[in-house]
This record gives sequence, structure tokens and C-alpha cells, in this order.
Amino acid sequence: MQGQPQGNLRALKALVGVLGVLIILGTALVVGTVIHRLYANHAAPSIQAMPLAAAAAAAQLLPGERIRGIAGAGGEIALWVSGPQGERVLLLDPVSGRLSVALRTLP
Repeated sequence: MQGQPQGNLRALKALVGVLGVLIILGTALVVGTVIHRLYANHAAPSIQAMPLAAAAAAAQLLPGERIRGIAGAGGEIALWVSGPQGERVLLLDPVSGRLSVALRTLP
């Protein structure tokens, strides 16, 4: 009767040891992955920059209009243009330089 509890105790000690090693290896793997991702060089995809003069030419500004603001809008560039006829927003494709949408604001 005394032999059986000792065998179960040895098996339990072996199981605890193996599980402890697995916990240490798993923790090291998670910490290593976090460190690797922190220091990895993730370059953002680049697009060719369109000069402001090219953007104005692509937008076909009317006489007396000027660009009041520029902002990124998804994959396009939004130009806020104002002039004697009022204000409007133009959406340009930065790769091709083509005008995709022209929105006129209300006076």
C-alpha cells in the first residue's frame, strides 16, 4: 500500500516539472515576440508626392481661386479651394493626378 502513493507522487512531480518548463518557454516566446515587433522596421508604403503646382494644375483652378487647405482622404488628397465663385472641395488621386470628385459648398 505504501508503494502506490510514492509512484503517484513521482508522476505528479514530473508533471509539475514539465508544465513549469512549458510555462517558462511560453513566457519567453511571448516576450521575445513583443520585443521583435517593437523593434521591427515597418516601413509605411510610400506614394510619389505630388507637388502643389501639379495638384493645382490637375484640379484646374479657376482664375482667382486659391488652395486654402490640403488633407489626406483615404487614398486620395482633398483640396479645399476658395475663390470668387465660392468654395469647393476637390478629391485628387495622388498617383495619377486625376480629379475624381469636385464638391461645391453652399454660399
